[in-house]
Amino acid sequence: MAQANSKMPQKLGHYRIIEEVGVGGLGRVFRAIDERTGGTVAVKVLHDKYAQNRRFLGIFHRELLIMAGMHHKHVVGYLDSFFEPPNCFIVTEFVEGWSGHAFIKQVGLVPPLIALSIIIDMMKGIDHLHLHDTIHSDLSASNILIDRSGRVMVTDFGLSCQVEIEDYKNYMIGTPGYYSPEHISEAAICPQTDIYCAGLILYEMIAGRKAVPGLTDRQKILQAMRKISFDRLNITDRTLNAMMVKLLKQCLQFNASKRLQTAEHMMFGCYEILKRYNIRYARHAIKKFLVDRKMVRGPFTGQEQDIYHGSILAPKS
Repeated sequence: MAQANSKMPQKLGHYRIIEEVGVGGLGRVFRAIDERTGGTVAVKVLHDKYAQNRRFLGIFHRELLIMAGMHHKHVVGYLDSFFEPPNCFIVTEFVEGWSGHAFIKQVGLVPPLIALSIIIDMMKGIDHLHLHDTIHSDLSASNILIDRSGRVMVTDFGLSCQVEIEDYKNYMIGTPGYYSPEHISEAAICPQTDIYCAGLILYEMIAGRKAVPGLTDRQKILQAMRKISFDRLNITDRTLNAMMVKLLKQCLQFNASKRLQTAEHMMFGCYEILKRYNIRYARHAIKKFLVDRKMVRGPFTGQEQDIYHGSILAPKS
């Protein structure tokens, strides 16, 4: 077994490493080839500095177990793993596409109906986690993936925890810019934490800026959370703007008990808006947008839908 180090490993077990595609707080992610099948996979390797640390080994092992038990089309698929410290890695399907962060950076303002289409599919993955008594706990734009067909998947379960365990109470965990009030207070992480973070992602896509700046000072973050502005969402249709503001306010309540209480409730809120504007196929809407932006090759062959309603941006010719 090859040992991971600060340099890019050449091989890990049956997997030939091709390139590094991402770095997170817990590890590095590589694109690799499974030499048994010839298929492309993603390999997440624990950082060297944590390879002998019991706490981080435990977190990585928990992520491994969570991923191994999750099978859903909106959750990145688990394939294999190896856990013999200091050699630890997780193998998942490789997603040809974009992280939510890269997508927002490339697109800029996301048309509101496309943003809702992304969120509704993302929440299907989160709902699956919640139904298995698991909270993602670190939902951010970087931890969702959009593939070239328009499918949205949830990934990176390094901070996931069980519903009945107050794993991170009194710890400031999560990603700056995507904290919920529970992340930075004495309140326990709960399913509504994921609802809040999903609301932050939705806000960022349609407003073109974060609802809460990516700060690290607790008091400044808490102050910003209590003063989220909903007056510049860049939505031209007044009715759609009002519906979106209502949904965002239901997600971004400071008190977890006052938020939408389940991922299913948030999915229903997204669906009600999409239905009003005749968007019935979320993945088709996302794929059409990708084709229009020339992010994937056309022509688009799915059902035609008015995906730009309420958007200040016209599709690129």
